[in-house]
Amino acid sequence: MTASADDSTAPAGSGADPSGARERILSAAFVLFQESGYEGTSVNRIARAAGMTPAAIYWHFPSKQDVLAAMLTQMYERSYAELKGSVRPDAPAVERLGDYVRAYVRIQLESVGERRNHSYSALASSLTDESQRELGRLSRPYIGLMREILRQGIDEGDFDIDDVSVTSYAISTMCEYVFTWFRRGGRLSIEQAADKHLELVLRMVNAKRPAS
Repeated sequence: MTASADDSTAPAGSGADPSGARERILSAAFVLFQESGYEGTSVNRIARAAGMTPAAIYWHFPSKQDVLAAMLTQMYERSYAELKGSVRPDAPAVERLGDYVRAYVRIQLESVGERRNHSYSALASSLTDESQRELGRLSRPYIGLMREILRQGIDEGDFDIDDVSVTSYAISTMCEYVFTWFRRGGRLSIEQAADKHLELVLRMVNAKRPAS
């Protein structure tokens, strides 16, 4: 079976995607991998969800591993851009921490919806060591920004933290895994869940004043 002209217009790795086929593949994979995991998502399922043939998938990506790696890379880059854009650069640390936590929780909960069962970290474990190292490089700015905010809060006298590194990882992990318990239509809205997380985080850093 060969890919049709409607399915694809550029070979794998070319970077050109005038038909939008590559983006459709990644959008379909984004949902399916988070719902069913790497092993539970076949190339055939991705193709059906993207409205194309399996051959068209391989026209753009050499393997299912490459689809997952590209999807996670795109997710990390886009999510960090949104997160960084949500954090005011010149605000006091307690306000920046509020920006960070609320944005991080919102990004996690608005991306897929009810049927998300697998974290980005769990999906990344299905990749090759080289791909995992690349994703680790892309994830460092998340922790870097959190550390910057926490150190700022210490310098401003608003936070009392024994270990900035451990606290940074604890906060980021808590925000990433909010999808494991949150349910749309449940007791809390996304905004309320974000506020609850922020309340917990402010206690973790022994904040001397609340975020607005």
